[in-house]
Amino acid sequence: MSPDTELILDILNDIEANLKTIHKHGSRADSIVKSMLQHSRGGDGVMEPTPLNPLIKEYVNLAFHGMRAGKEPISVDIDLQLDENVGEVPLIAEDFSRVILNLVNNAFDAMRTLSAERSAHGESYRPKLTVRTKSNTNTITLEIEDNGPGIPDEMKDKILQPFFTTKKGTAGTGLGLSITNDIVKAHGGNIEVNSEPGRTMFSIELVHKSSLR
Repeated sequence: MSPDTELILDILNDIEANLKTIHKHGSRADSIVKSMLQHSRGGDGVMEPTPLNPLIKEYVNLAFHGMRAGKEPISVDIDLQLDENVGEVPLIAEDFSRVILNLVNNAFDAMRTLSAERSAHGESYRPKLTVRTKSNTNTITLEIEDNGPGIPDEMKDKILQPFFTTKKGTAGTGLGLSITNDIVKAHGGNIEVNSEPGRTMFSIELVHKSSLR
């Protein structure tokens, strides 16, 4: 066997080994993603009347303390403007809690980015997260607003799509907001994004319990 033939065979063996590795990791990633998306749609969960404001308080607080205990913690002013008339809303509480966590954690990430940029330029910045609930005639509105850098116009229509992420490197999977969108839809609601430099607000509209009677 000539040296050239041996070299070609070695290269082919390397390619085969690499393809097997790619297939293995690709299959594993596919399995994980399918499992996550299936779980995000609520599975066999049943919507039950759930006090919305206490659920929001609990998971905003959980997200805040998780952020403070993690890497690169920042100080954030939390402003809860919760309408006392909201009462109970039909929810799968375990699933909807993920919506709150995902949106609040994304807000913290955005404000952390802006805080680092301002600090690098010697500028002051006070991160603030505002969470509102509003009781309407047939619907309930949940708003989660931050005073981070804002979302560029070219990204606004993409951020709820699977695998789209603004995070660098391997910091994001692009599944958080997609799963959030899926959960909201599974609850019969809708989510909208409004953003401009210095402000981003995610607004969720849910059906009020009285309209289901």
